[in-house]
Amino acid sequence: MKTSTYDLKEMTIMDKLDYLILEELLKDAQTPFSRIAKKSGCSPFTVGKRYEKMKKEGIIAKCVVSIDLSKLGYQGKVLLMITNSPSEGKSVTIAALEKISNIMVVTEILGAFDILAIAPVTDLNSIRTLVNKVKNLESVQSVEVTFIDDASLPVNSNFSKLFRKKSHELATV
Repeated sequence: MKTSTYDLKEMTIMDKLDYLILEELLKDAQTPFSRIAKKSGCSPFTVGKRYEKMKKEGIIAKCVVSIDLSKLGYQGKVLLMITNSPSEGKSVTIAALEKISNIMVVTEILGAFDILAIAPVTDLNSIRTLVNKVKNLESVQSVEVTFIDDASLPVNSNFSKLFRKKSHELATV
């Protein structure tokens, strides 16, 4: 069994200002530092320095555009819960899934399944086509499918609410 240890030197200490900056950027990644500064009671320079520090430390990886794919004809997304074939490594399956068009997220998971893939879909036929492509991969033993009628990717506004709640809890510790 593989075990993990955490190096406390590598952990980043964040305070309420850091969480406030992240909270505001999750609402709108283009929020000006001046608006965040006004809300937090510090200077735009301080917000900018904290932002750059969080980027340098990898807390902020990149700013992305969240697209409402329903405006582009997608009806929702499917979650493909995949059991990997015992004779193949998961990395083989992950690499093959990443090559299938429309699959936007692929990750190894723990639990009843080995891999989770997420893809936006337009209709029932697109789900069938996608599932058949995945089932035909030699490294895939089985696939279970769940359809969600929310076409937002990568995250929606509920994530911001969840993050805000969690960040307030962490900042008050």
